[in-house]
Amino acid sequence: MTISLDSPDRRILNLIQVQASLTHQEIAERTGVSATSVWRRIKNLEEVGVIRGRVALLDPKKIGMQVCALISLRLVRHGEDTRIEFEDFIASRPEIMECYAVVGDYDYMLVVMVPTVEDYEIFLSRHLLSHALVASSNSSFTLRRVKYTTAHALAL
Repeated sequence: MTISLDSPDRRILNLIQVQASLTHQEIAERTGVSATSVWRRIKNLEEVGVIRGRVALLDPKKIGMQVCALISLRLVRHGEDTRIEFEDFIASRPEIMECYAVVGDYDYMLVVMVPTVEDYEIFLSRHLLSHALVASSNSSFTLRRVKYTTAHALAL
C-alpha cells in the first residue's frame, strides 16, 4: 500500500534518511514546519510504517568485516513450504546482510559480509551449501564499494 506524502513529509523524510539524529527543532528549521508539526508528522509516519526504524550505520571495514560476497543461488525445489523454510534459514544467519528473491537463472541473491575469506569458506561449506534446500550457488567477491546508500530519493 502506497502512502500519500505531502511536500513537508518528503522534506522531513529526506533529512532524517541522511541524519536520523536531528532534533525536531533542527528539522523544523530546515523544513519551515513547526517543531510540533515535525513531531506529529514523524509519529504518523512511524505509525503507518513509512518509517520502519532508526539505526546507526557502521563502517564494515572499521569493525573488521573485510569480505563482501555476492551469492546467486538455486533451490532444489520450489513451493510455499520450501520458500518459508529457506527464508527462515536466511533470517537466522547473521552473515547474510541482504537477500532478494529474483527471477532468471537463480532463485535468490545474497549479500554476505564476514571478516575473512576463511570465515566465508566456513559459512559457505558448513551452512549455505550444506542446507538441504540449496541446489547450487555462484559467488563473487567485491573489490570495493563504489556506492552505498540507504536513502530513497523522494521528490519534493
